[in-house]
Amino acid sequence: MSRSLLAAVALLALPAVAQDDSDAKKVAETYLNALTGTGDEAGKDLLLGGVTMNAQLFSLENWSFKSKDPVKREEGDLAHAVQLMNDLDKAGRTALTKLMGVEAVGDDLKMTEVSQSEATKLLAPTRERVAAFQKSHGVLSYILRTGKEVYWHPKNPMRAVLARAGTKGKYSIEVHRWTIGTTEGPAKTPREWPLRVVRFKSEKIDTGWKILPASDWNAE
Repeated sequence: MSRSLLAAVALLALPAVAQDDSDAKKVAETYLNALTGTGDEAGKDLLLGGVTMNAQLFSLENWSFKSKDPVKREEGDLAHAVQLMNDLDKAGRTALTKLMGVEAVGDDLKMTEVSQSEATKLLAPTRERVAAFQKSHGVLSYILRTGKEVYWHPKNPMRAVLARAGTKGKYSIEVHRWTIGTTEGPAKTPREWPLRVVRFKSEKIDTGWKILPASDWNAE
């Protein structure tokens, strides 16, 4: 392909990318303005998975965009992603059962001692599944928080999204991450924290642009 043709293709792609950036930023601004009370309270409904009680009560005095990371985009095979997630969940349940020292013996439960070295060995299969997931589906793994404790949390909204996404075809995902600056309290203490705007699509679901929640269960 000639350089001139490549340049033409690149120029044709620019408006769609710019529109995505604009839409994602507008969602971020609408949500942040809802937190400060300078915008519609309904902006909190932009949280992926809906508004929890803690999220409903959360507020800010002010905010500003400090910086923005490069946009993360990914397209992948949904069946493969779901299979890797199921493998990770199975390994996690098995490791947890063993780490708790519980094993089924008929109708009884037998408690066993687990040393630190044994615990490390038991967790190895889970780490291997996490690594496999991250290697094949890096962006999806990122917003699922694989490898972090919050991955297992029942309020992890991406688990619910994948449950409705189906098991066939392709998925696409896009993540915009800003660092937000605020000053808080009488001392105007500065704080910086991440805000992620995501959109996930498959044949069965399109989340639209949503805020990936963090305030309820983990700031990161």
